[in-house]
Amino acid sequence: MKKLYFLLFAPILSLSAQIEGTWKLAPQAAALGVGPSGPGDMSWWANSAGDVTTRACLFDDSITFDASGTMTHYMDGSTWLEAWQGVQEGCGAPVAPHVGGAATYSYDAAAGTLTVNGLGAHIGLSKVINGAEITSPAGAASSITYNVEISNGGNTLTADINFGPGWWRFVYERTTVIPVQDYNVTFRVDMSQYTGSLTGGVFVNGTFNGWCGTCNPMNDMGNGMWEVTLPLPPGGIEYKYTIDGWNAQEEFVGGESCTVTDPSGQFTNRFHDVTGDITLPNVCFASCDVCTNEVSFSVDMNDYIAGGGSTTAGVFLNGNFNGWCGTCTPMTDANMDNVWDVTVPLASGAIEYKFTIDGWNVSEQFAGGESCTITDPSGQYTNRAYTVTGPATIGEVCWESCEDCTTGIEENSNNVSIYPNPVNSVLTVTAAQTINEVRIIDLTGKIVAQFAGNGISQQINVEDLKTGIYTIQIQTAAGSSSKQFVKK
Repeated sequence: MKKLYFLLFAPILSLSAQIEGTWKLAPQAAALGVGPSGPGDMSWWANSAGDVTTRACLFDDSITFDASGTMTHYMDGSTWLEAWQGVQEGCGAPVAPHVGGAATYSYDAAAGTLTVNGLGAHIGLSKVINGAEITSPAGAASSITYNVEISNGGNTLTADINFGPGWWRFVYERTTVIPVQDYNVTFRVDMSQYTGSLTGGVFVNGTFNGWCGTCNPMNDMGNGMWEVTLPLPPGGIEYKYTIDGWNAQEEFVGGESCTVTDPSGQFTNRFHDVTGDITLPNVCFASCDVCTNEVSFSVDMNDYIAGGGSTTAGVFLNGNFNGWCGTCTPMTDANMDNVWDVTVPLASGAIEYKFTIDGWNVSEQFAGGESCTITDPSGQYTNRAYTVTGPATIGEVCWESCEDCTTGIEENSNNVSIYPNPVNSVLTVTAAQTINEVRIIDLTGKIVAQFAGNGISQQINVEDLKTGIYTIQIQTAAGSSSKQFVKK
C-alpha cells in the first residue's frame, strides 16, 4: 500500500507559499494531455476518465513541496512506465533515474514558474523536459522549468511545458484541501431602457445557482438600477440577467467583450472570473456597456464676445464624463449666432462640467453657490452640475451663468457695469445695489485680485495686471454677477 504524506498548515498568506503542500494528479479526464497549439491544447491526446483507474499507479503518486525548498516525489515502488524506458508499457517499478525521492525546487509566483532540480526530478510525465521528449533514461535532465498557475482558492495547480513540437499540460490537486473563501460579488444592471414590464422583478441566473430562475432576486435601487450581492467561491462563472424568473432574458449574438459562447454555439452568457470581492460594472440590460442617454448642451457666447473675448479657437464641453479632456468634445455654432451646441451620450448619474474655449486655454469661472454649480469640499473647484436620468436637452445658458443671457442672474448682471473696457489702469465698477466683494480671475481660473466692497461704485486699479482677458465677479445683495474685460 502506498504511503500518503499530508502537510497540515494554516491558510496561505503569501504568494510564495501557495505551492507548499502535497499534490496529486487530478482524478479526472484531461488531467494530463498534449497538443500543438499552446498551453491547454490537448488535441493530440488527453487521458480519459477510465485512465484514472488504468493508470492508478501514476494518479496515486504524490509530490510534496515544503517551505525549505525541498521537493519529495512519492512513488512507493510503482509508477507508470513506457517503452522508451526499456520496459513494457504499464505499471511497474520506477526506472532510474526517474525514481522519485528528494529533490529541490524554486517557485516564482510573480513569473508563474516552477523549477525542479535533480537528475530525473519531474512532475507529470518523466519523459517531458524543456524542448524535448527524451527517448531513453540517459536523456534525463537535471533541471526542468514549468509554467504554473494556482487556482481554485489555492487547491488546483496547472503546469504547462513546451517540449518543442507542442505543449504538455498536467493538472494537480491538493491532497489536503484548503477551505475556499467565498467572495462578495455585487451584480448591477440598468433596466432604464428596457421597454417591457418589470412587474415580475429582475433576477441574476448563472452556473453558481443552477440557473434556478427566481432564487436570486435583485433589488430595485431606483432610476432603473437593480442590484444584488452574492457570496461566491473563486472561479469562472457564467450568468445572465432575467425578468420574472425566466419569462424574459438577455440575448447576445456572441463575440461581445463580456460574454462566452459554448462550443456548440448554442448558448452565449456573461462571464466573470471570481478572484476577490468586486462590484461588477453597472451594465445596460443585454449589453456589455452602460446605458447612455442623449443629452444636449447649449451655451450663449454673445456676452463673452461683447466683453472682448474670442471664440475663434472653438468652444468645448469638458466634464468628469470625458476626463476633462480639453478638446475631445467640441461644440458647434451651425447658424453663426454665437450659441454653441453639442449632444453627447451619457450614463445615468451625477455629472460635473464646464464650457471652455480652445481646450483649456479659457474656462468658465464661478464664485460658488450658484444654483447650477457644485463646489468640492476643499473650496478649490466650482463646476456646473447636473443629474442625468434620461435623454434631455439642458436649457441654453450664458457663459459663466446659470441662466440664459436675458433673464435671472444676467438681469442682475445688466444692473452692473464696468468701464472703460478695454482698460489701461483704472476700472470703474458700478451696481444698483451695494457691492460686497469684487474678484478678478485670470484665464487659468486663478484669483489675481480681491477687494472688499465700498458702496455702489468702486474704482479698481488694474495697472499691475498683465495684458489679457480677465473675469471680474461682483457680489451684491442681489447675487453674483460676472463680466469680462480686456487689460491693454
